[in-house]
Amino acid sequence: MKRKLITLAIAVLSTSLVAVAQNSFAIIVDSETYKHCKAEIEDYRESVAKDGLDAFILADDWACPQVIKDTLIHFYNTRKLEGTVFIGDIPIAMVRQGQHFTTAFKMDESAYAKRDTSVPSDRFYDDFDLKFNFVERDSVETNFFYYNLAADSPQVIACDIYSGRIKPSSDRGDKYEELSKYLRKVVRIKQEDNILDKMTSYTGDGSFSNSLVAWKDETVTLGEQLPQVFKTADGAKFYAWCMYPYLKEYLTQEIKRDDLDFIFFHEHGIPERQYLTGYPIAEDLDEYYEMGKFHARSIYKRYIRRGKTKEEASELIQNMFGIDTSWFANAFDPEIAKADSLADLKTGFILDDIARIAPNVRVALFDACYNGDYRESDCIATRYIMSDGNAIACLANSVNVLQDKSSSDLLGMLSAGYSVGQWQQQVHILESHVIGDPTFAFKSVYDFEKPDLLNKDIKYWKKFLDKKYPCDIQGLALHNLFKLEYEGLSDILLQTYMETDYYMLRLQCMNLLAHYNDGNYTKLLIAALDDPYEFIRRKGVHFAGMVGDPVFIDKIVEMYLNDYNSKRVAFNIYYTAGFFEGDTLLKAFEKAVQEADFIADKEAFCKYAAKQFKSSINMRNFSDENLKDKTLKKRGSMLGGMRNMPYPMLADGLINLIKDTEEEETLRVRCAEILGWYVRAYNRAEIVEKLQTYLDSDVEIPAAVRNEVIKTNGRLKAYMR
Repeated sequence: MKRKLITLAIAVLSTSLVAVAQNSFAIIVDSETYKHCKAEIEDYRESVAKDGLDAFILADDWACPQVIKDTLIHFYNTRKLEGTVFIGDIPIAMVRQGQHFTTAFKMDESAYAKRDTSVPSDRFYDDFDLKFNFVERDSVETNFFYYNLAADSPQVIACDIYSGRIKPSSDRGDKYEELSKYLRKVVRIKQEDNILDKMTSYTGDGSFSNSLVAWKDETVTLGEQLPQVFKTADGAKFYAWCMYPYLKEYLTQEIKRDDLDFIFFHEHGIPERQYLTGYPIAEDLDEYYEMGKFHARSIYKRYIRRGKTKEEASELIQNMFGIDTSWFANAFDPEIAKADSLADLKTGFILDDIARIAPNVRVALFDACYNGDYRESDCIATRYIMSDGNAIACLANSVNVLQDKSSSDLLGMLSAGYSVGQWQQQVHILESHVIGDPTFAFKSVYDFEKPDLLNKDIKYWKKFLDKKYPCDIQGLALHNLFKLEYEGLSDILLQTYMETDYYMLRLQCMNLLAHYNDGNYTKLLIAALDDPYEFIRRKGVHFAGMVGDPVFIDKIVEMYLNDYNSKRVAFNIYYTAGFFEGDTLLKAFEKAVQEADFIADKEAFCKYAAKQFKSSINMRNFSDENLKDKTLKKRGSMLGGMRNMPYPMLADGLINLIKDTEEEETLRVRCAEILGWYVRAYNRAEIVEKLQTYLDSDVEIPAAVRNEVIKTNGRLKAYMR
């Protein structure tokens, strides 16, 4: 199989329009799709070749993901492969035992179905260093192949090439005709001489806890990254959930604009829906009553969809809200159900909406859960590009994703003429994907030649740290120096953070410096607690808690007194209390309040915050009790929550459980996995040393426990440069 593929590829390469010395691009397609769409795929190859890439086609009945990965590695080593695109029915790698690579996905893999607890991810293909152990092929959805992340695999994502997925759907007719239309569109639009100068950003209901403080800084960060969009009155538009009762009609007009280059959707989502807004605030008592009944009916129907009987659902709702059945008894009345459905449709886009609207925006980013779930026959991201409009590429997630993450890291690469694939290659997580043509690029707005991403010379990248270069070109240089393991980078990151005025460059410094264990990260986090960029403050205090060093306590208390009205910042401050020994942060807070001269009612001010701090401390104490209580029936599941709350002082308790031969093996494995989340803890080096001593001992260790401990040590060491 492999020899056949390589022979075919070389034959196709011989017809390439570009000299062999150029970087190459592989078009991976299944045989049936190639047979039906051969002309359009050949035209697409030519359009990519005109961009300067040695594009070639590999068409076959692909047996499994490993065959494709081996082929990509071959051409990476022999033809300077830069990227690839998967067209049609290409095998889907379903990754397991690698949830630490995701931002939020933490389902119990032993308790639920493989399909639901695995992450569909093309990191299997584009990060060559990651190692996987094959588990099985799905017997029903035979295009799914399950793999466990191997214990001896690198525990960080570093993509060697970029990738994209173009998967048409047969839900709306002939999928081959749909694909052909899309590829013809790509060939046509790639000929445009277009800079990224029209952008819209939308922040939906529930994003960032509806905090306007968190929302406002995007005008600053996008000004740094996409300077051209701020040159005209309509170049940059910002919408938020609170501007109108329903935003759907306004956003419909935005994505239909043929001059719109890029749109952000900060929102919640599922494969078939974008959640844009909640329900409008009622204006009088009657409206409040009707809205309450609407919510009661919605919850009632939701319970029944999840398997409850009508009687069980009724009892749950009555007990929950203290209401009687008149609030929801007519939930299934046809007229009522129709009205409820129409009201619900006003709050977001569904697949039919997208097909009808036919988006023209060239590139869309969905900072949302599941909008790019290419396991399904159709999803939001696919519908954007496959509809009749001029949409070319989407950046979307295949599973759920963390709200508190930055989705625009190094976005300025698009302003410099890099393709969407080249950009995403630098910032990928396990669940993020390019849906559409990954070679699509805007024309650079700058007059310098963009840096060569394949250059591995440290001196080459150091010159792009010069302040004359844009924010994200400097950030790109830092990322490449990090990948090249430049010895002096830690000091450069700290110095750059302290000196630059760029919000996003400081954020890149904070992200990269977390991997060093030389003291500079602590210095940066102390400064981050007073950063003008809300996201840096928000994540800075969160990370300070994860480190757990008492040096942060007084600064965190001072931060709260200065910034408690920033909702997301305050939430993360409360969260940190449990990460410091005893109730030291709470006591420091109470002392600071008493000494403050600007608080009128100190008792009232202290009461609410102290309650939140105590809640965080109680959660830690609860975890500590679970570690020690061998009588708990669901102890493993209860301890699983510590992946989100890796308290440094509880590390020894976890290590003791790992070593305890009287404990169940599954629990010991779970504890080893939890320790893998201690990547920022001040005592992570001590954890690694103790685990390594255990691995090197003569004690008999079950294979599953040993593998998880090895994996955890690999993860922690990645943050100990």
